[in-house]
Formats: sequence, C-alpha cells, structure tokens
Amino acid sequence: MPYDTNTKLITCILPKGRAYPLQQALVDKHNIYAGNYHFGRGVGGASRIGDKGIGNQQEREIIEVVVSADKAEELFEFMFLNAEMDEAHGGMMYMTSIPRSTIMTVPEVPSEEV
Repeated sequence: MPYDTNTKLITCILPKGRAYPLQQALVDKHNIYAGNYHFGRGVGGASRIGDKGIGNQQEREIIEVVVSADKAEELFEFMFLNAEMDEAHGGMMYMTSIPRSTIMTVPEVPSEEV
C-alpha cells in the first residue's frame, strides 16, 4: 500500500453545531472529502458550578483532516476562520506532523457489459 511522508493532521475541537458546516466547506472549497468527524464531552473551565470550582459538562464536535504539508498552513487558516474560532469560546485547534500516512484510493472497477 502506498504511503505519504509529507502530511499534517489538523484537529479542531468545536462547540456543538460547527463541525458539519466546516466539513461541508472543506468539500465545497477545497475538495477534501476525507476526515474524521466525531463527538466528545468534557468539563469547561469557564462555566463554573457554584462554589465547587468544577466546570459544567459540555458536548464538543471534533473534526480531523490529514492534509499535505505544503497546503497545511492555508487550510489551517481556512478552517480557523470558517469555523468562527476567532470568537470567544470558539473552540481550539492544533496541527501536528505525521511521520507516515497511508494513501487510500478506491480501486478502478471495470464497467460491466450487458
């Protein structure tokens, strides 16, 4: 199986309702169809429960995409702005290098003659 050594993983942790529009924008604007979209739950530090000092549980959406290293900065900025992460409590994102990733392709299937 072929692999690529020049890729980066961009991970966005977003408020509920923002991951799907971002995923659709990646498809529409950059032809990026591959990615992981899942959910998580955690405790936010900004929303305290009374005097206990613990945060309220909040659901988050997480989207991860593997992109070529030469386009990573451009796509990072696109995702940051498109997901409205420049607003307060807009989420967080980070990018990491991937030493090796597998290139997944759909095999060519010959058409069936009738």
